[in-house]
Amino acid sequence: MNRRMRITPGAVIATIALFVAVGGSAYAATTITTEDIANNAITARQVANDSLKGKDFKAGGLKGNDIADGKIGIEKLSDEAIAALQPRWLLVNEQGQIEEQSGGFTILDAYSTNNNVYIDAGETLEGHGLTATIAIQNKLDLGGSADPDPSFNGQISIARCQTAAVECAPANSKVPNAFVVSPRQDDGTPTTGGTRERFYVEITP
Repeated sequence: MNRRMRITPGAVIATIALFVAVGGSAYAATTITTEDIANNAITARQVANDSLKGKDFKAGGLKGNDIADGKIGIEKLSDEAIAALQPRWLLVNEQGQIEEQSGGFTILDAYSTNNNVYIDAGETLEGHGLTATIAIQNKLDLGGSADPDPSFNGQISIARCQTAAVECAPANSKVPNAFVVSPRQDDGTPTTGGTRERFYVEITP
């Protein structure tokens, strides 16, 4: 005569205890180490706030360029990469000469072909932004009177050469590296002689 097996509460508890014990040892045997994680696989979203402490990082801690797009970067930017992210600039004086610059600029034509200044940037300007501003001065004698001629006013515009909107005049400016700067007086008329303006140019990366 067959007897139907009865499952007692004690048997259930014992079975659960067995699974927990086995599962715990299995977890210990498959613990994930740093070698199991690919570079850049863990982002800020996977790290709980305030869960990482100073001791979790190598000596020196994190620098600003170690973190990008929510990830802790493995490699830092090279000096060349950092330099490429910096804007380039130059200061042109009232004679149309480069007085100061970050490097690589050459004057192609200054007030010779017309009332503009044409400059070679040393590299293509496609995809870069250009800004020009009048540079104030209050110490120079621009009119030949032996007294300073302060200049705080004026207009200025800038553009790349050889675009759909701009045709540059000098033959040597018809290249992707060239741009034109057009200083003007307050009323929009061209600057001449003692009314020439000093100006800054900045090119964004």
